[in-house]
Amino acid sequence: MESKQWSCFVAIVLGVLIFKMHIFVALGDQDEDIPHNEVRNWALKFGVDLWEFGRQFTKMNEIKSRFKDNDIEVKRKDGIILLRELAAEVKNFMDFKRNAVMRLMDSAEQAALSELEGQGQAESPAGGQQHYDARRINEYNADGKLADGARHMDIRFMRRFERLPVNLSLSSILVPHGVDLDEADVKSALQWSAHLDPLFQNNLEQDPALSWQYFGSSAGFLRRFPGTAWPPEGSKGSKLIHDFRTHNWFVQAASSPKDIMILLDSSSSMSEKSFDLGMATAFNILDTLGEDDFVNLITFSEAVKTPVPCFKDRMVRATPDNIQEIKSAVKAIKLQDTANFTAGLEYAFSLLHKYNQSGAGSQCNQAIMLITESTSESHKDVIKQYNWPHMPVRIFTYLIGSDSGSRSNLHDMACSNKGFFVQINDYEEARRKVIDYALVMARPMIMYQADHPVHWSPVFVAGKSGGLGRDSEYQRRLVTTVSTPVFDRRNHSVRVANLLGVVGTDVPIEEIRKVIPQHKLGPNGYSFIVDNNGRALYHPDLRPLSDANQYIDQLKPKYASVDITELELPETEIGNNNEIIEMNKNLLNEMRGDMIKPKEGETEFTVLNHYDESKRVSTRTHRYFYGPIEDTPFTLAIVLPEKYGSHEFVSQQEIRHSRNNVTEYFKGDNWRVHPDWVYCEYNSVSDLEKERESSGEYSSRDQEPSFGSPEEQVLHFLARAGRPGWKWMSVRPKSPQPHHNMHSGSNGNAPGSSHFGSQHLNSQGSRKAEPYYCDRTLIQSLVRDAMVTDGLDRNTTGTSSGKEDKQQGYQKFVVATSFVATRSGLLRWIDHIKRPEDTPEPHFSEDNVRAMDTSWYKRAIDQHSVEPDSFVYSVPFGSGYAIKSNATLVTASHAIFVEHRGHKAPAGVVGLQFQHDSLAKHFINITSACTGMTGCKRTCASDNLDCYVLDNSGFVIISEEMEHTGKFFGQIDGTIMDSLVQDRIYKRVTVNDYQGVCSDADNPYTAAGGILKPNRLGSWFFSHLVALSATWLSLMPASLRAWPQDEYTYDNEDVVFVDNNYSDEYEFGNEYNMPVDQEMDEFFTTADVEYTTPPPVRQHKPHAGPRFTPDPQNARRCDLATDLYMLQPERLNQGGQNNPLKGKLTNCHASGCERPFSVQKIPHSNLILLVVDTLCPCGSKQLDIEPLEDSGVIGACSTRRQSQEQESRRRPRKCINYHPEEIEIQQCGRGSPLLHMSGSVIVAHLLMVTVTFVLANA
Repeated sequence: MESKQWSCFVAIVLGVLIFKMHIFVALGDQDEDIPHNEVRNWALKFGVDLWEFGRQFTKMNEIKSRFKDNDIEVKRKDGIILLRELAAEVKNFMDFKRNAVMRLMDSAEQAALSELEGQGQAESPAGGQQHYDARRINEYNADGKLADGARHMDIRFMRRFERLPVNLSLSSILVPHGVDLDEADVKSALQWSAHLDPLFQNNLEQDPALSWQYFGSSAGFLRRFPGTAWPPEGSKGSKLIHDFRTHNWFVQAASSPKDIMILLDSSSSMSEKSFDLGMATAFNILDTLGEDDFVNLITFSEAVKTPVPCFKDRMVRATPDNIQEIKSAVKAIKLQDTANFTAGLEYAFSLLHKYNQSGAGSQCNQAIMLITESTSESHKDVIKQYNWPHMPVRIFTYLIGSDSGSRSNLHDMACSNKGFFVQINDYEEARRKVIDYALVMARPMIMYQADHPVHWSPVFVAGKSGGLGRDSEYQRRLVTTVSTPVFDRRNHSVRVANLLGVVGTDVPIEEIRKVIPQHKLGPNGYSFIVDNNGRALYHPDLRPLSDANQYIDQLKPKYASVDITELELPETEIGNNNEIIEMNKNLLNEMRGDMIKPKEGETEFTVLNHYDESKRVSTRTHRYFYGPIEDTPFTLAIVLPEKYGSHEFVSQQEIRHSRNNVTEYFKGDNWRVHPDWVYCEYNSVSDLEKERESSGEYSSRDQEPSFGSPEEQVLHFLARAGRPGWKWMSVRPKSPQPHHNMHSGSNGNAPGSSHFGSQHLNSQGSRKAEPYYCDRTLIQSLVRDAMVTDGLDRNTTGTSSGKEDKQQGYQKFVVATSFVATRSGLLRWIDHIKRPEDTPEPHFSEDNVRAMDTSWYKRAIDQHSVEPDSFVYSVPFGSGYAIKSNATLVTASHAIFVEHRGHKAPAGVVGLQFQHDSLAKHFINITSACTGMTGCKRTCASDNLDCYVLDNSGFVIISEEMEHTGKFFGQIDGTIMDSLVQDRIYKRVTVNDYQGVCSDADNPYTAAGGILKPNRLGSWFFSHLVALSATWLSLMPASLRAWPQDEYTYDNEDVVFVDNNYSDEYEFGNEYNMPVDQEMDEFFTTADVEYTTPPPVRQHKPHAGPRFTPDPQNARRCDLATDLYMLQPERLNQGGQNNPLKGKLTNCHASGCERPFSVQKIPHSNLILLVVDTLCPCGSKQLDIEPLEDSGVIGACSTRRQSQEQESRRRPRKCINYHPEEIEIQQCGRGSPLLHMSGSVIVAHLLMVTVTFVLANA
């Protein structure tokens, strides 16, 4: 027994001794530390090998020499002159669109005047077959015969029109829900508007770049040109479109800017269902507002409440974000107490008066929208005190239900205050009738019969792109709409002011960008346009929220609203220099202010640029040049990089004097041109058809005559340019004279007053005069680039066999593709490995055809100023999990700058894609050997050293663990990454994304709740039952009419509002009040109003972990932030010495051991070599680069959004809100008359009235 105890004791002692010896050995090994000299030598050899191989394989020196062998020039760009030139081009482009719309307006007014006064009645065919109903176009039965009521239309597919089949001679009629084409006013408008078809066609002939043209009738139908069936092929929508009369292009063209106060009755006298219907009415009003409008919504019972606390005592811009905030807040309101109409009206009048007197708000129309179920009086005393005699505030009243006493009072309120009364009985009426207010506000403009304001809508995502690129079919395009109102010019027996409708045309942003050629801006240069509110019309970083296909399915635009200060991100982490940080922010805000004025100017500051879906970041100093686009609400800015953007490389090949056929330089299929750039193009389809007919080419009648690819189009024009008599058409056609003084000095009744009469057949200034346009500079630069890069695939340096090259002393890397991309948009490549035919991976050319827009191109250009003789290396993110070891490709790119007379400018980028495993093998071969004469104890092959190659964003290029490839190093060892940041090797930069997309599930303002979709038949039954019951109750004796009215059932096909616990979602105390003068503040204080706000709230907790893109139906805008990393190469090149930087982690283990590491810059690259000792078992944390939503108060009440509310804006030029004779108009209301009901419902009403009469007299 004792011997066993003794042996156990000896074993324990020996174990302790062995453990201590192990620790001492480890510490002793660490005393030797990492072989820093070897680390330096490894990095040097690896970098030089890569550089020499890449330099020879890409033939960069040969390309540079070929450029220099020709006539070259490095010219200085004058930013202001370039800006003025491009702004004039954009103005000319927009003039075409505006003039087309003005011609439509003029023709529409004349057609309506002639037709409606009986001058054209006899010419119209009988029946309803004058129009093409888009729902019934080309509908055929199973036997192949045209269906009853359907009409045949010859159509063919057109790229320009969202790749849909269209007819270029006819328009088609699209109909929203609730519009009956058999109604008298609809039939009349259909009849006279048919005369617009020839003008639609003429507009397209004068400007073939026109997109959809349309006339939206106030009667409810949309005439759209060119004609096409609805729903379009591939759409999942119904045959009915969304009611366009609530869209921005219609409402904002029909009425001047406005301040709107919505008063929503939230007293207990409102039933829950009536309140839901009242909410729907308010929400539909909100949806009609635009960014030139100001709004607030208050609910009133005994007290007045502002549902959004930070909107208290304020009017806010009607931006999509603010509108959504109001909607979310109102859904949580609880019904309570009795209705204090006086308090609500006094609050609204006072707030509107404060804004009118202080110069804030729209400074144009002002209106109160009162929504209630009942009121016992017309509140004349309050209205007389605040609004009479001049009536600066219109009053619009919305009666929910059919209380006859309230109807009279609300009708009186509206009629005596230049407003309109509407009775709402169901959700369909709530959608359809809210537009009445805009038609009333349009009255002064119509009565003057002089001004037709031109409105440009915010940008939205429309249908498919019309580009020639192979991927264009899968891309949606951004669009803005230009529109103007159409007035009724008839002399009526009673005073009226009717808006016949609005005409407009879509303007694709891709067409605007065509007139701002990228090659004039150069690599990493760009342009953007902002409107009078500071919102971007387009910007390279503009990412509109997905519309969940609502445009394709319903023709309903989802407008984007992103301020330029949310797109340009000034650098805010420049050491600890707060002055520079503030200066950057101030310079951005000053530029925004100048652009809104608008004012020409220039500035310069440093911004953050993010690449690769916000996984990489860099800083770049930009020079901004900006100035107005005359006769539009827009301002153009061009942006040039400060280091290399002020010079451009000029080298062209004159085609007409070339000895050789220039198409010889474009042989084969291993080249592409940028699909979005305009080299040469025909100005119209007919011009292309004529050219093909003259050359004997056949074109299908079912398909648009077009080129199969951008390359085919370039070759076509290059062949034409070589023929005798070729002329360069390098100046775009100028638009006709502007549409000035419409009907000035005339009431417009005389046919001679028609501007259309003088412009209709005037082709002077139209695009039709010139068959094609060519960018001479671009296409001759393209030819020169093709000559320089031609033949590089012959006698390619080296092979990709992987055999040792004794002369060079390093192993060849297995190259898959080598390529060159030039300033003219040319991309050439050579495949060195045959691609498997069954591979699912796209070819290099498919993903990189827009070479100048790619990350590897942009980063290579920037890298030149860091280290001219270097490549930028990258691997796909997370590529270490590739199934095949040779599937991962490393992309290396190098920028070619050409020098001339002391100035340099970029000419292109060369590069390689080679197999990652061959790179890794070469790295292991180098780092597994000792380079010094004395030998070394440790290499990267040792178990106690980990070696990594990281790029300048902190991503792993090479690691001993293959699954690390393409992974952010902070996720592998966050402790070391933190140390690299502390040692200023990497810089941690917080990047804010103000266009983030979050799920409503994360939104504390909205509760979860499904959307109810009731049975269609049941919905129809209940909607008619409500209408029936309403009329029945109104006709019954008082004793019977006093039945409880809480049991109304409303048709709610689209949404059921869920009572959210909203009061818990806001933080109270940080109120934001607009500064006003003391006198106005005293005026605003009313003793009868009690201001109440919801109690304090919990702050929003950010969503943790990876963020997935939510379903578009449940997506919302949010502010995201992420920490990204930038290598600081100057830290590793101090004193010109490439010595390794030594680091050490201490106090990371109980044993007291330390963890040293060594960092060495790899020359001729954007890479570093990181060698880490692994003996000391330090714990490691993980760093994440996934974006997270900002914590704290989110939405409209956040500090950032509150400060944004105070940013400057420019009001539209014209405000037409008053005409002295408007008070003579008697029409000021409508309810739900029996005349508008179907025959079956009228019969039912008559039957019910009979029953009521019997009951009352029983």
